[in-house]
Amino acid sequence: MPNENMKVITIMTRKGGAGKTMLTRALTSAAMSQGKKCLVLDADPQQALFRWATKLEIRDPNFSIEKLATPEAFETRTEEAWEEGSTDYVFVDTLGAAGAWADDLAAFSDVLVVPMMISNDDLEITQDTYGWYRDLRQRTEDPENLPTFHVVLSCVPTRMNKVEKELEIQAVQSFPVVENYFMERKQHKDAASQGFLHYLAEDRRNNEVALLRTHAKLYDEALEEAQAILNDVLGGA
Repeated sequence: MPNENMKVITIMTRKGGAGKTMLTRALTSAAMSQGKKCLVLDADPQQALFRWATKLEIRDPNFSIEKLATPEAFETRTEEAWEEGSTDYVFVDTLGAAGAWADDLAAFSDVLVVPMMISNDDLEITQDTYGWYRDLRQRTEDPENLPTFHVVLSCVPTRMNKVEKELEIQAVQSFPVVENYFMERKQHKDAASQGFLHYLAEDRRNNEVALLRTHAKLYDEALEEAQAILNDVLGGA
């Protein structure tokens, strides 16, 4: 029976190095920690997420990951997941640069998420991406059926300098920036080498070493942040 509540969340940016794959992994962990079944489609030519999951031998009934090569495959796979009925979220990790099939991604997504680091380069690229989205709304016959568009400030330092604060203000004034930021955290680097955030939080919580048990709260905080971001982007879907 089709799952009418399934959401397709596409993480996209026209610039590499903005934390796209890291954010995708964190949002997937956030959903899985709430008991949601997730399908990740890795459309990035580097296929970092697919290689990560394969290397760490991730085995979880709430997680599956597949490579994605064409827009036709994207449409087919999301329709199959919807028809099958057990998938709650499809997360799509896209090209680091603008793909020729960006319009197709938008056509079959419910939510577009654009990570943006606080830098002049990222601000300009995000302006281009938002310009593409606004142009797409003008080109389509039914703009209300397009996915919602959200910018997530990514890899945000705990203490921003003056220039970064000015860029933050400019971003908030220019785009639909979500309330919760994706902060720069060591825990995301740990996830890149060890596994999902919610796995690491549980591992630290049950560790026989007392000092490591105290670290569980740091992973919980990173996970709660990702859950808040997920709620932000779904709020407009």
